[in-house]
Amino acid sequence: MTIQELCDRLSKFPPDTPVVVKGYEGGFNDVNEVEALEMQLNVNTIWFYGAHGTNDHQHEPVEGVPMTPVVYLHGVNHIADEDWHNR
Repeated sequence: MTIQELCDRLSKFPPDTPVVVKGYEGGFNDVNEVEALEMQLNVNTIWFYGAHGTNDHQHEPVEGVPMTPVVYLHGVNHIADEDWHNR
């Protein structure tokens, strides 16, 4: 999905509608960070990894696959008792 596609989809909702992402093991979190990154797209075929970027088995970039600028939306549980993510 591109920024334009995301904007088009989001524009169909009232502007005060909360935006959430999946939580670590369950539940949902607010989107509280928007981060510019570069990663390789469509390089992971292991089902429990996301399709894009490196993983525990493949730490180095895949040769011949370009790095692509992306926008990463993520969130953490801002009311959690533990703060393992140091935020």
